Order: sequence, then C-alpha cells, then structure tokens
Amino acid sequence: MVGVPPSANITWFQAQQACRNVGKRLATSGEWQQAVAGTPDGAPCVVSAASAGPTGTVGCVSAAGAFDMVGNLDEWVADWVPLSTACPGWGGFSNNFMCLSGASTTALGPGALLRGGYFNDGTDAGPLAVFGDEPSTSDFYIGFRCAR
Repeated sequence: MVGVPPSANITWFQAQQACRNVGKRLATSGEWQQAVAGTPDGAPCVVSAASAGPTGTVGCVSAAGAFDMVGNLDEWVADWVPLSTACPGWGGFSNNFMCLSGASTTALGPGALLRGGYFNDGTDAGPLAVFGDEPSTSDFYIGFRCAR
C-alpha cells in the first residue's frame, strides 16, 4: 500500500507469521535480489533520513515495480545463515553493506538475512546490501515484505 508507514520493530518470526496470515511468505534472498533489480542505489530512495518514510517513494522503484526495496527499512528474507564475524564489503564492485564472512564460533544460533539497508545507511544501503542478524531481533530499522 502506498503512502503508509512501513511496519518496523518486527522479528523474523513475526514477519514470517504476518506473511502466512495473508497467504504469502517471506521472499528468499534470491527472489528478493531479482525483485530489487533496477532500483536506484541511493537517492531518491530513503537512505539518508532521520526516520523511515511512507511507502511508495517516487523514483525508488525496481524494474519489477516494487517500491522502497533500497533504504527505508532493512527487510527480512527467508534465508538463514551462520552469523558472520566480518563485514568485508563488496570491494570495488559495490559500496553497499555486506556482512557475510567468517562463521561465528561464539554465536548462540544462526542468523536470518536482512536486505536493502535502512533510512540512515547512506551509501551502505542499496540493491546488494545484506547481513545476517539473530532472527529474534526487532528494531526500529527492521521491516519485511511478503511474496506470493
């Protein structure tokens, strides 16, 4: 829905259940990557703001017609990975945040993937932004979207 605040402060488990409640599911990371293709890397997406903006940011739309996949809120996807110990980035390929290196030997469990970056990530937000976090984490910068 366009023009409404995105849902935030939600755990991976809550996001999964919210999608199930409407007959949908969380997208896989691969599906999310396909859907974000063509979205601008940075402005006009909400990547340098004090808070998330309403959905439907003009110009922040993918080639598939999905709005706000970059910035606004980090988005849970279905995939889980070992929690990482390093965030090496993408090197010269991209300035988007990438924290998928070195499996933690001290983490108490796996991580669920978050994609896209959030409203105050600046150049770290983008189509390639990805990191894992504990699936029970909920915070002001974490949201989700459902897939069919």
